[in-house]
Amino acid sequence: MPSLYAITVPVMIQKLHALDHLLAKAAASGVDEKALIEARLAPDMFPFSRQVQIACDTAKLLVMRVAQAEPRPMADEETTLAELRERIAKTIAYCEETAPAAFEGRDTSEITLSFPNLQMTFTGQSLATDFALPNFYFHLMIAYALLRMNGVAVGKMDFLAGAQAAG
Repeated sequence: MPSLYAITVPVMIQKLHALDHLLAKAAASGVDEKALIEARLAPDMFPFSRQVQIACDTAKLLVMRVAQAEPRPMADEETTLAELRERIAKTIAYCEETAPAAFEGRDTSEITLSFPNLQMTFTGQSLATDFALPNFYFHLMIAYALLRMNGVAVGKMDFLAGAQAAG
């Protein structure tokens, strides 16, 4: 069975590279950047910029919580595609800095998340498979859908393979 590290960090890093690839295509497309940054699928959903931020935060927080890595706060102040791409790069670097050994033995460790009016307790394994990965993919897909909705020519292989699709 693959390790907890193997099913999370390399997967998230690859998908963050794919997200960066999607944003590079958006920047090169001539899309109205301000409109894209503020775009929402529905009025009660977060805008594009927040979708990217949450995808990054989900990867970063999984590493921090499971591997007990040092927190690295990132302000949610990005207003351009270039700034969002920089956030993605910082998130990838943070994830890459964490040694796989930091995940060893953490599969069954208890991890409690606190939200306003709610606490959720997981094992390291269930945090990854039942919360972090689904949340990560949700925000990636919303970002992808917003790119498509705003006329950026991206396709399924851009999402699946990222930068490899360009090669």
